[in-house]
Amino acid sequence: MEFKEYSKAVMAWVDGVMQNRGADAEKTLKYCADIEQYAKQTGDPKLLGFAYYYAGETYYVLNEGEQLLKTITRAITYLDQAEQWDMVARAYNILAIAFLNRGNTPIALDYYLTGLGYCKKYKLANEENVINLNLGTLYLGNEQWNEAQRYFEKVSSDIKAYPETPNYYGLMSCVAVCLGRCFMQREQNERVQAQMDYLDQVCWEHMQKIERLSALIFKAEYYHHVGRITLREECIEQIRGLVDMDMAVMDIFDDVYGLCRLLLEIDKEDVFWDIVAVLEKLTKNANIANLQRKIVSLKILCYRRKQDEAAYLEEAGRFYELTEALERENHYMIANMLSVRRSLEHANEKRREMEKANERLLEKSETDPLTRLANRFRLNDYLERAFERTRDDHRAFAVEILDIDYFKEYNDNYGHQAGDACIVAIADELRKMQSHGTFCARYGGDEFIIIYEYKTEDEVFSMADSLRERILDRRIEHVCSKALPVVTISQGICFDVAPEGSRSWDFLHAADMMLYEVKKRSRNNISLGHLDAKEARYGEERKLL
Repeated sequence: MEFKEYSKAVMAWVDGVMQNRGADAEKTLKYCADIEQYAKQTGDPKLLGFAYYYAGETYYVLNEGEQLLKTITRAITYLDQAEQWDMVARAYNILAIAFLNRGNTPIALDYYLTGLGYCKKYKLANEENVINLNLGTLYLGNEQWNEAQRYFEKVSSDIKAYPETPNYYGLMSCVAVCLGRCFMQREQNERVQAQMDYLDQVCWEHMQKIERLSALIFKAEYYHHVGRITLREECIEQIRGLVDMDMAVMDIFDDVYGLCRLLLEIDKEDVFWDIVAVLEKLTKNANIANLQRKIVSLKILCYRRKQDEAAYLEEAGRFYELTEALERENHYMIANMLSVRRSLEHANEKRREMEKANERLLEKSETDPLTRLANRFRLNDYLERAFERTRDDHRAFAVEILDIDYFKEYNDNYGHQAGDACIVAIADELRKMQSHGTFCARYGGDEFIIIYEYKTEDEVFSMADSLRERILDRRIEHVCSKALPVVTISQGICFDVAPEGSRSWDFLHAADMMLYEVKKRSRNNISLGHLDAKEARYGEERKLL
C-alpha cells in the first residue's frame, strides 16, 4: 500500500501502525483509530481499509474474537473499494481462520477459496502461499492426507524458489511440520525424520516462539508414535515452558489440543492441567465458544478416566451451555458473512457502473490525455486497417513495442509526477516519427506501439535505432536504472510480410516476445525478428559519452 500522496500527519500514523503491529497492541490500535477518524471525515476507503485491517490483525493477536470479526469484515468492504487486493486476500485468510476456530468449516473453506481467487487473479504469490498452507492444514485436520500433502508440497516448492519470501523460515517450518504429520499417518518414518532434520538444521534458529512450540508438539507426537519415550519426555518439558498467555490461541490451538489428548493417554496429568489452565484463560478471553467447548471436552475425558462423577457432571453441564452459545455464535457468523457479501456486491455494482461510464467516455476519445498520442482504442482500429492494407498488397508490415527500462524503479524514486513527465518526453520523440506509413500510440503505462507500413527492414531498424539514440540524448536522470544512469528504452519489433491466415495480433505478440528477449539480454537495445521468431537482429550497445 502506497501513501506518498498523503500529508505528513497521515504518514506518521501509518508509520506508527507498521512499526508497532505485533509488538505494541495499544499503540497500534491508537494509530488505527486516528486514521479511522480522519478517513471517515475525508471519505477515504483506502485509509479506512488500512485502519480496519490492522486493527483486526491486532485483535487477532490479542485473541479478541468478536472485535476481530467486526473490524476485518469492515476492512474487506473498504479495501475492495480501494482495490488493495493483497490486503483483501489477507483479510479473507484471517476471516477463514476465525470461522474455522468457531467450528464452521464450510464458511472457512469458502473464505479461503475466495482469498485464493484474489491471489490467482492479481498474482499475489506471498498471500497465495499462506492460504494454500492453511487449506492444506484444513484438509489435514479432516484426515484428507493426499489432498493435504498436495497443498504442502506446492507451498514448499513455491517458497523454496523465492528465498526472499516474507517469514521464509516460519512458513517452511510450518510446511515441514504438516508434511511430517502426513508421512506419519502413512508410517513413512524415514520421510518424517527428514522433515524433523530440516526443522532442526535449517529452520530452528530462525523460528519464532509459536513456530518452535508447534514443531516441538509434532516431535513429541512422532517420538510417542515410534516409542522413543525419552525424547518424547524431553520435548514435553520444553513445551511446558513455552505454553503461556502470550500465545495467539487461534494459531496454535489445534496443536496444543492434540498434545493434551496425548498427555492424558500417557498419564501426565500434571502437565495436562497446567496447559489446560492456560488454554481456558485464552479461549475465555477470545470468547470463542467452540474452542471453550473443546477444552471442556478434554476435562470431561480426564474426569471420566478418573471416574470423578461430580466433576464430570459439572463439566457436562458446561458443555451443554457452550453448545447453545455456539449455535448463537453460528447465527451471528452467518449474518456477518451475508453482510460482507451484500457490501461487496453493492461495491461491485457501483464499480461496474463506473467502468461502463468510463468505457463510454474512452470510446468517444481517441487521444491519450497525458501524451496526446493515439490511445489504445484508436490503435486497435488503425492496427487492423494497416495490417489489411499491407497484406492485400503483399508488402512488409512491422509492429514495435517499446517500454521504459526500470520504470517502476523510476516512479518509486522520483514520484509519479516525474514518471508522467518522463512518459511525455518519450511521447514527444515518438511524435517526431509520425508520418505517412508510421503510426505511434500509447499502449498503456510506459508501453508504446509503433506501426510501420511499406518500409524495408533496414529502414525500420534505422528509425527504431534513431529513436533510441534521441531518447538517450535527452539525458533524463535515472539513478535506479541497471542499464545506464539515464532513462533508456527497450524495443521489440516484428517485421514480416503477412502470410496467409495470419492476423495483426500475431505481429503484436511476436513483437512482445522480441521485447522480452531484449530485457532478458541487457535492456537499452533493439530486437528485430520475424513471425517465425527463429533469428533476431540486435542493435549496438549504447553508452554515455
